[in-house]
Amino acid sequence: MENKRWWSKEKIEWYERAAAYSAFHRTLASEIEPYIDMEDSILELGCGLGHVAEILNGHHYSISAIDRDQEVIERARKRSGLDIFSVSDYQEYKGKGDVVLTIFFGRLWVDDNLSALLSLANKALLSIHSLHSGQDGNLISRYTPDLETSLSFLRDKGLKAEGKVLTIPFHQILKDEKEARAFIRASYPNGKEEDYLKYLESSGIDEFPIMLPNYKKMVMLWIEKPMI
Repeated sequence: MENKRWWSKEKIEWYERAAAYSAFHRTLASEIEPYIDMEDSILELGCGLGHVAEILNGHHYSISAIDRDQEVIERARKRSGLDIFSVSDYQEYKGKGDVVLTIFFGRLWVDDNLSALLSLANKALLSIHSLHSGQDGNLISRYTPDLETSLSFLRDKGLKAEGKVLTIPFHQILKDEKEARAFIRASYPNGKEEDYLKYLESSGIDEFPIMLPNYKKMVMLWIEKPMI
């Protein structure tokens, strides 16, 4: 559920560690950039720890990024040294961007989320959603539509859209099996630890010698805002 706090201190630490040893965010940013003109302003909603926003800012894009979770925004500001991050709920946010960017946030097919997100864009919405079934607060798998289903949904609403499927590795590195078990319990609460432990590999990193492979498969959608 989007009004439930997803981040914990442990999840923040695990995510930051995975990011530090991964090209995931750089690769994702390189997939995003061809869609956006340099003169376009970007508004990222639900930015979390803000890695993609930091990279886009470093590539001279004009970007602002918001998240309702104060702790992750503080971590993003401290890590990046940038003032592009602010604490806000997108449903109450008064600003706009030429392009609204959402990464694993703002499920378009639920309630009226699509209209709400498009209302903050002057030009287009670039939405990225995971193809891995997440879980809501009741541990029920969430619906994650594939590319063709997503495009059909948007076109049925009279919107011009295009998209692609991406798979980018984002492996989690861990100190030992005890930490691996804790990570699995936190990340996959509806699964069995042993079903995930069998995939552990050597990371080749002295400080964090084991790794749980993670290949993030996702749909990227470019949705033009209708001209009134």
